[in-house]
Amino acid sequence: MPTVLTEGTYLNDLLKWEMENNQSREQVTILAGQDLVMGSVIGKIKIGAVPTTGTAGTNTGTGACGSVTGGAKTKVGVYALRCVGVAANGGIFSVRDPDGEALPDAVMGTYTNPAINFTLTDGATDFALGDSFTITVPAGSEKVRELNLSGIDGAQDAYGILTAAADTTYTTQKQVAYTSGGVAELLLGETLTGAISGATAQVVSFTLLSGTFAAGTAAGALILDNQVGTFQSENLNSNRQDNICTIGANTSAYNPDRQAVAIVRDAQIVADYLSWPAGVLDAQKAAALMQLADEGVVVRTDV
Repeated sequence: MPTVLTEGTYLNDLLKWEMENNQSREQVTILAGQDLVMGSVIGKIKIGAVPTTGTAGTNTGTGACGSVTGGAKTKVGVYALRCVGVAANGGIFSVRDPDGEALPDAVMGTYTNPAINFTLTDGATDFALGDSFTITVPAGSEKVRELNLSGIDGAQDAYGILTAAADTTYTTQKQVAYTSGGVAELLLGETLTGAISGATAQVVSFTLLSGTFAAGTAAGALILDNQVGTFQSENLNSNRQDNICTIGANTSAYNPDRQAVAIVRDAQIVADYLSWPAGVLDAQKAAALMQLADEGVVVRTDV
């Protein structure tokens, strides 16, 4: 019986046209923990952690703005709430987004909107005209990840398409926090052996977060590879020094942020070769393709 060979998908299967000199592409940073393939539809984390409370101005009223959360349409910047109507144990607040656009007014209780959500509560002293709150939404990391259909940090919107699978050279590496056990500095490539477990691994890299090796106070993170056995809370020995450092537990998987290239503008693609998150619906695919089309990444049908 003849051997069946299966050929993988290549970029030129997916990408049918792009601007000269790779101007349709952009270098991106893939969020740690993402295992993505060529053709993955990605979103960008544009929104940071939304504060849980609003910041009061120089208010007469002693009420509060709390339970703040973002929504699918949250923008980076300052949301401004201002009292425009007074009432006993209440009040009406105008709400403007970071671009100054008016959102529906808010009253006491829960305010729900795709842009911002919060709860206004009355205090012992009623709000007065001009009382205010601000909610400052920080920018996100700008890292990319697989399209996150349930997200509210910007990654729910299609940003681009990966041109190659994410680098997986880190998959065998491990990480662990360490403290210094002696005055010898760790060396790249040397083998460390657990004093109790007998487990071994080679040093790929290390970070020094505090202290110094010379003073015996160094502390940071170790990246190891070729681990054999299971470490525990123990000293680690090298050929140069016993107890060259101390760890508090076994290592854990090391899957850092990685650099990649994505198609983000002005290109023609074949949708059949795109990779989508599990459970994606046809309507969600269509919406994502429309978002890509808004940036000039359009589906070519005459293939």
